[in-house]
Amino acid sequence: MKIIHISDTHLGAAGFSRKLSAFGTNQREEDFCNSFVCAIDKIVQLKPDLVLHTGDFFHSVRPTNRIINLALKQILRITDLRIPFVLISGNHDTPKQKGIGSVFSIFEFFPGVFPIHQNRYESLNLNQVTVHAVPHCLDIGVFKEELAKIELDKNAKYNLLLLHGVVAGIKEFSMGELSEQEIPSSVLEMGFDYVALGHYHNFTQVGDRIYYAGSTERLSIAELGKEKGFVEADLDNRRIDFHSVPTRDMIELEPIHASGLSAEEVYEMIKRKIEEKEISEKIIRLRIKDISGHVYSSLPFTQINELKKEAFHFDLRFERKEEKKEIFAQPASIGKLSQEFSSYLREINVGELDKNRIIKLGLRYLEQLQKTE
Repeated sequence: MKIIHISDTHLGAAGFSRKLSAFGTNQREEDFCNSFVCAIDKIVQLKPDLVLHTGDFFHSVRPTNRIINLALKQILRITDLRIPFVLISGNHDTPKQKGIGSVFSIFEFFPGVFPIHQNRYESLNLNQVTVHAVPHCLDIGVFKEELAKIELDKNAKYNLLLLHGVVAGIKEFSMGELSEQEIPSSVLEMGFDYVALGHYHNFTQVGDRIYYAGSTERLSIAELGKEKGFVEADLDNRRIDFHSVPTRDMIELEPIHASGLSAEEVYEMIKRKIEEKEISEKIIRLRIKDISGHVYSSLPFTQINELKKEAFHFDLRFERKEEKKEIFAQPASIGKLSQEFSSYLREINVGELDKNRIIKLGLRYLEQLQKTE
């Protein structure tokens, strides 16, 4: 019995750059789609008995028609081979209110696709396998109640568990999101033949046959240096293999320690760091540490921007010497509309309007909108 465990594909995610692809779409959004398609290509070649997706299939509760179309085409490549595809909703693709409805309901019309998203525990009997799954729930109280309903199927050859959340007591698995739900260790210790976890974006073994598959693309600079892909689990031989998928290059340059340096010297060091590496179409981060306020204010940012323009995105960070506080020359993360909105407004000219007031009003409206989802 061979299963595939894939997770956190975040289809529809965009950020880092507003560059457009040849198709006129956000290029970063295309990156996530391309990594997912490459993963499906490999899965088709592997011909597993079952495919499990553990949440955040989409990046939002309202993916575009284009993203839904791509997702369906790729899933059907699996089910056309008579391979069942089971997926649970994660915190990104679960509506915060019942009345909104879930995009996952679309999958219910396709044979061989088993979407689990209705705020409750469900089990599926697929030949000799029983799949136990709890999607992301409306609140942690409901999540705990549903976890308490799980029971191993003694008549099944294999019992598999699908969950999306943070393993209790291990803060490293937290993504720092308010909607995260904690998974008690007692659930993981029930004796499942494989536990498939979603939410944490890096491939990680939590315990014996307990794994986070990680995401299929990097969603933030924090994931720099981490391989992306999916898990292949051979249940008969208890073998685990991780299959990587291609992603956009993300590089961190060696930091510059600016204490005691002039603005000209800092600029020359930035220039040297950039010229030493091939940065074209890559996501780059460079930290400038311990820079004084007057040196920062004197930097030739027009020339610096010219140096880094070949990069897909260049995250140039300055840490002020006086306050030990990071300030950003440009947006440094993706995924949050509030961050993109604030960063965009800070970069544009609004004439005599109060830019800070506009930002505050916009963030308030965005917060109200999120509460209605």
